[in-house]
Order: sequence, then C-alpha cells, then structure tokens
Amino acid sequence: MKNVSLHFMALPVIAILLVSCGDGKASAAPSLSIIPEDCSVTVSEQISLTLSGGLDPNSRATWEANLGSVIYNAQGLTATYIAPPVAGEAIIRAKILSGESTSAILEVLCKIIDPSATTAPPTPTGVVSAPPADLPVNTVIISEVMGNACGGVDLRKYNQYVELYNYGDQPVDVGGWWLYDEGSPGTPDELTAWSSRVSAGIDAQVITNTTVIPPKGVAIVFSPQYLNNPNGARYKLPAGVIILTVAESATLGDDYFGIISDQDGYDTVTLYIGTNTIINSVVDTYGTPSIPNNYISSIEDDRLDTVPHYLSDCNSIERVNPLLPDAAENWITVKNGTPGAVPFK
Repeated sequence: MKNVSLHFMALPVIAILLVSCGDGKASAAPSLSIIPEDCSVTVSEQISLTLSGGLDPNSRATWEANLGSVIYNAQGLTATYIAPPVAGEAIIRAKILSGESTSAILEVLCKIIDPSATTAPPTPTGVVSAPPADLPVNTVIISEVMGNACGGVDLRKYNQYVELYNYGDQPVDVGGWWLYDEGSPGTPDELTAWSSRVSAGIDAQVITNTTVIPPKGVAIVFSPQYLNNPNGARYKLPAGVIILTVAESATLGDDYFGIISDQDGYDTVTLYIGTNTIINSVVDTYGTPSIPNNYISSIEDDRLDTVPHYLSDCNSIERVNPLLPDAAENWITVKNGTPGAVPFK
C-alpha cells in the first residue's frame, strides 16, 4: 500500500479492547496493537496501518473509521486509511474476528491536518473507552461466483451470478453496495432488490423485494436478464433465498463479457461500499485482488497465487469456509453451481 505526505505527531491515543467471551466486558489486550500508534495525516491523503502481533490462521480483521474511509483485503493485517477533505480527529477501529465472534477491538485516533487552516483541532488526550456506535458491522462474504455459466459467451450473460452469505447473527442491508470485476473503469454494479428493477417474479419460494440478508441467510445477485434466457434454463433455488440484481447495467459484471473466468485476464470480484469510482470500505473479495488505494480503477489481480481460478464450462467457484479469508485454498470448483445452497449453513 502507498503512503502520501504523511505526518506523525506524538498522540497517546491508542485503545485496545479485548472482548471476553464470558462476561462481554472489555479488557486490555497487550499482544495486539495498531501501528503507528501516533497517527497524523493531511486532509484527503492516506496512511498505511498495520496490526502488530499477527493473527492466527483462523482469525481475520475488519477495519472501520468514523471519518474518512479504510480499505483492506484478505486477512486484514494491513489497511490504508484515507482521510476526509476536512480537518478533525478520526477513530480508526480494527475488529478481530475469531470464528463468528469478535475477540478484540483495537482503536487508534488519527489527527487529520489541514495545512491551510489557521487553527488546528485540539490534541486529544486519554484513551478511547468504547467504539463509536455508528460504525457498521460487516458479516457478509462472497460465497460463490458463477463465472462460466453453461451455453458459452452468448448465453453467459443470462445465468452468471454472485452469491453472498451473511455469517453473522444480525441482518445486514446490502442495498447500495457495489460489485466490481475489473471491467471498464466506472462500470461496477450497484446492488438493488430484484423487484426494484424487474417487474417479473422468479419463483414463489424466493424473496425479491428486499436487500436485507438475514442472519445465516443467502442472497443471489443475478443479471436483470436472468429470465430472458432463450433456452429457458433457470436454476432451482432454495426457499427463502434473497434475489438481488444490479441497478443500471444490463449484465452482471463487465458490460460485454460479464465475469471473465475462462480466458486470459480472469476477473477478481470485489464487494465494497462506496460509489462507482471510490471505495469507502472493502467488504470482501474473490481472487485476492490488489487494492492499493481507494480508486476502483486501481483494482487488479495480484498475480501472486492461483486465484481467480480458470473455470471450465458450467462451473462456479465456491468458498470452503466463510470465516477464513479469500485465499486459493479456500475456494473449490462446483459443477453447475449451487446458488442459494451454501455448504456451511
């Protein structure tokens, strides 16, 4: 990740909270911390953050901020904080997830400096006692990607899909979130309820009028052309699955080829919160993309592993363990796909 015009000042403002499984109270966790502890950055610029102490293979970190945005991927050992265009003090939080439980919450205050301002905001003192209540909790992952639906290029646009799974114990609204597959710059897909885009229903047993994924629930993102397949081929969908589509594009993924998974330049898939050009927060990924900054156009395959996988005809790629990060060993191919039927539910 890249640092731009960074400034560091002596601010004793880091808080580390460990959530006890027994009583739910927070206590000190000296083995983990966010570095740098003294954080300061110029408005609209960025700083790299790292977890000291490391994480075990079954844990991962999610990052959030009450001002500006944080981008991260994979296990979350590192992150990039992007400051807002105004001066202030941002609370940056790393939540350590072990299984389905939050095992620790780490916080650092970062001073946002405007060099053109005549007065600077007051220097904070003391320790943050609790995380801000308005930061969201993201427990949604990409659980399956159907990149090479049966029928070749001409029919692929009808039956490609991305499956999402909420492994948490609270409902999550994914309306307005985005999917990006390295298509032409500015062509990510905004998620919306199926019924908000397509008047025709799919199957009586599925849910088409919401973007809220319930706890342990599954959502399928289809192209708005799903029902128009000239062969009439449709998937058998389990009852209760949430059906989503994209707000504007006629296809899922890149406007012409869709999600590329059987040609050179296999597509990664990034689920994020932001706009069609800017990432505010990365929710999850498939294919271990490189995300060096918060611009959509910068995302590309890191080419350090075997994902994204080559998918032969009629094959999808499915996540093995919802609690482990996007990594080559955590994906398997599935013949014909299993939309809505996650193996770990």
